[in-house]
Amino acid sequence: MLDNLLELCGFDKMDMDNEKRRIERALEIAGLGSEDIERAIERVRKHFDIELLGIRKCLGIWMKEFSDMVLAKEDGKKVAYTIYPSVTQFGLSALFTSEEVYVCAPEVILEVVMGSIFGAINPVLEAAETNGMGPGLAHCGLLQARLGGITKGIVPVPDVTLTTGFFCDQAPKTDELIHEIHGVPNIFIDRCYEPDWDEYPNIEMRDAKYFGAEIDRSMKEFEKIMGLKLTEEAKSAAFKQNGKGWFAYLNIVELMRADPVPLTPSNGILLPFFMVISPMKRFVNEGAEALKILHGEVKEMVKAGKGATPKGAPRVIIMLPSWVDPEFSYLITHELGIAAPVCSLNWLIPREMEKTHLRDFGGRIGEAMLRRGAFHSASGYIAYMKEIAERWKIDGVILNFPFSCRPAATPPMMAKRSLEEDLGIPVLLLEYDIYDSRDYSTQQVRTRVETFAELLKLNKVQEAA
Repeated sequence: MLDNLLELCGFDKMDMDNEKRRIERALEIAGLGSEDIERAIERVRKHFDIELLGIRKCLGIWMKEFSDMVLAKEDGKKVAYTIYPSVTQFGLSALFTSEEVYVCAPEVILEVVMGSIFGAINPVLEAAETNGMGPGLAHCGLLQARLGGITKGIVPVPDVTLTTGFFCDQAPKTDELIHEIHGVPNIFIDRCYEPDWDEYPNIEMRDAKYFGAEIDRSMKEFEKIMGLKLTEEAKSAAFKQNGKGWFAYLNIVELMRADPVPLTPSNGILLPFFMVISPMKRFVNEGAEALKILHGEVKEMVKAGKGATPKGAPRVIIMLPSWVDPEFSYLITHELGIAAPVCSLNWLIPREMEKTHLRDFGGRIGEAMLRRGAFHSASGYIAYMKEIAERWKIDGVILNFPFSCRPAATPPMMAKRSLEEDLGIPVLLLEYDIYDSRDYSTQQVRTRVETFAELLKLNKVQEAA
């Protein structure tokens, strides 16, 4: 049965020979048995466009990275965990410096593999709830996965955690809890979070310099704890890898402008996105080939006029689709026939990719991240939403109020008002957790989504008249 799943994930004979035993061991440690594998096969066939080799290759990268994470200590690696949102170049520079170091953002891997693929994330979240992150207190499901994975012994206890507070103030508290329970040293990257409301798209360089100085300081602390020196060559390679990953991904995203839209959130566009946003050694080694294949396949789809949704379907932004419940996006795109060319933070406004003014390692990272609207401020989030809605000729927006994510829960109501009043774009605001599906079900939101879909289709008919 495992062979069937791995074949769906793009494994060839060499992959089977080299990786199958490792994956079997990793699944055993994670407590995933035959029923879980059978469920994963059903979910992959339903929710991912496995007719595309590029999608299968992406699934395979996630399965291999999962086994690398679970077996990192058995492999004799020194282990460091970044946190999402990650300072990706930091983690990549450590990976490029030494083969003896393993770095990842474990919560991202758990949510994608045990959540989206296997549908088995709930026991991990429950483990966190019995170890300091009690239920019913609006704890972030992503951070619960981080703690719960360690608690259940799926994720090895690391040698150090690297925590950023530039976006999420719950993340440092989670790693502080991990430190208290497991004695893991924690490196904390701070930020001056005081932008003026009308500052974006400009950024305060003092903020970027402080953020950059924090990154540089944390790297020295990281080197001391891990007993290695992050080389200039490794830092340069990290920037190149991160840039190559983003541009390869954005080449695919640009094809999403087509009508009909070729991919959907549930069948593949999020898989490469998650690989780009966090340090992953398997993506470094195999990602370029997978995205090249996927880009070619999607390009052929566009050329042939093929799409995941009907031609002329209303186009929506799904700002934060579920990471663990692909059924939600499946309802919108496959059942209701609504195209979702833009989802999550998967589209960058061109100026965000401009060269930075700061040239030191930390400063380049800090400035680049603050140029991202959603990471800048609530007003930056709203400006970002409005600009991509206009650029992509969006007919509607599905926003969510993620009650357990403090930074992402701040702007949605203001964004809804701004999009509707300033641009005349209808917005559906839903309340659900993108990292934890226990507090809602797709069926509960079905009626509201169906009504919204009918409104968008009616608007399209009236526009055509």
